[in-house]
Amino acid sequence: MLVLRKYQLDIVFLFFALLIITSLVFHGLSYFGEDPHNFEWYTAGPLVVLYFAYIWEMRSKINISERRKLTGKTLIYWIVLGIILFTNFSSPISVREYLTINILFIVFTLFLADSYWDFKKITLRSFQDKKEYR
Repeated sequence: MLVLRKYQLDIVFLFFALLIITSLVFHGLSYFGEDPHNFEWYTAGPLVVLYFAYIWEMRSKINISERRKLTGKTLIYWIVLGIILFTNFSSPISVREYLTINILFIVFTLFLADSYWDFKKITLRSFQDKKEYR
């Protein structure tokens, strides 16, 4: 398996696994009569840090040449998808939100987008067509 594909799968599957583990811990804390918001940074915080460190280490093993070429159309699609996911994720919850879950989602979104494009090389000229039309 290509390193880039493993990196992308690790980003997605670890995100959902950490969401499941975090929700189980939060439900366990509420079962024992504790407010999970008080223990949020002790339970989910280290998981977010470990997720970030592991994905960052995997990212360093990827060749830049394996990434896809950035186009304006795909970037617009990605931005729209991120906005839709973020608003759907954060709006229906009427109770006090967990900041660690929001941070985990932002880290997930940035690393997944970075797995498709190298953000270091994005400039305004990269969005322009290379062909000259006459």
